[in-house]
Amino acid sequence: IRVSKASIKKEYFWKYYLEWMETYKDGAVADVTYNKYRITQQWLRKLLPNVTVAAFNREKYQKMINMYSQYHEKQTVTDFHHQVKACIRDMQYEGYIERDPSWKIVIKGKPHHKTHEKFLQVDEYKKLLQGLDLSHPLDPNWFILLIAKTGLRFAEALAVTPGDFDFQRRCLTIDKTWDYKNPAGGFKKTKTITSNRTISLDWQILGMFKPQIESLPKDEPIFIKKDEAGNYKRVFNATANARLSVLCKKLGLPHISVHALRHTHASVLLANGVSINAISERLGHANVSITQEVYAHVLDELRVKDDQKIMAVMMEVS
Repeated sequence: IRVSKASIKKEYFWKYYLEWMETYKDGAVADVTYNKYRITQQWLRKLLPNVTVAAFNREKYQKMINMYSQYHEKQTVTDFHHQVKACIRDMQYEGYIERDPSWKIVIKGKPHHKTHEKFLQVDEYKKLLQGLDLSHPLDPNWFILLIAKTGLRFAEALAVTPGDFDFQRRCLTIDKTWDYKNPAGGFKKTKTITSNRTISLDWQILGMFKPQIESLPKDEPIFIKKDEAGNYKRVFNATANARLSVLCKKLGLPHISVHALRHTHASVLLANGVSINAISERLGHANVSITQEVYAHVLDELRVKDDQKIMAVMMEVS
């Protein structure tokens, strides 16, 4: 039992992290996400076995990241960093530490080996949307359309029901996911509490979906089919990726995954001047810093353009 700040400062950080995740994350995030926190805690115990809360400084944090990056790709290291940083942020708020040891840490990692693009450019995005065959009711093309237009996660899009659409307010409510890894399927909680959100939809996609779903049961997923016995059919992420790959090849576009549609959606919004805060809320990220790190490449490109605009303005007023 914790009795004072002094006793907490003497506690090993990996042990504090374990208590923190059991208190704040157990039951608040999806099982698959909580399992990632477990793995992070196991690595903390391995990399920082004798480091106390009080002794956890920037140098030790960077060395921890350096060691972890020897075994993982940069994106995995980034995810690990986010999960540790979330605990540190709470730890600092409680007054157990004065300075944030994760401040301006350099993220490293093994080379990324995936061959497909992480997202499409704006012109490629338009070409994909124009190339969708929407002549068949709620087939995979409609699924691709929804994710491309909303930036939903795969499991979130699978869980969308007719009742989630609000045609008067022109929005879509995201408050559940589909347990596609379970053979029986079924609804489950979203990835995190902040994943529960309401996002705006343009009038065009609303007009397209309305006749498709208005006669369907309000609480049934629109993209999950049933077999003759009335059981939900299994859906695989790999199957959706394969279908998207075929479509991209047909249209002469780079091969991307379904999850890359989410990145494409965010990148297109950024490129068109939508604020990082609005995009973070739309994607259901826990905080803006996650959005900034994931889309750092796009933000860097926009920064260059902003610098050029600034110079042009200064030339005009001088």
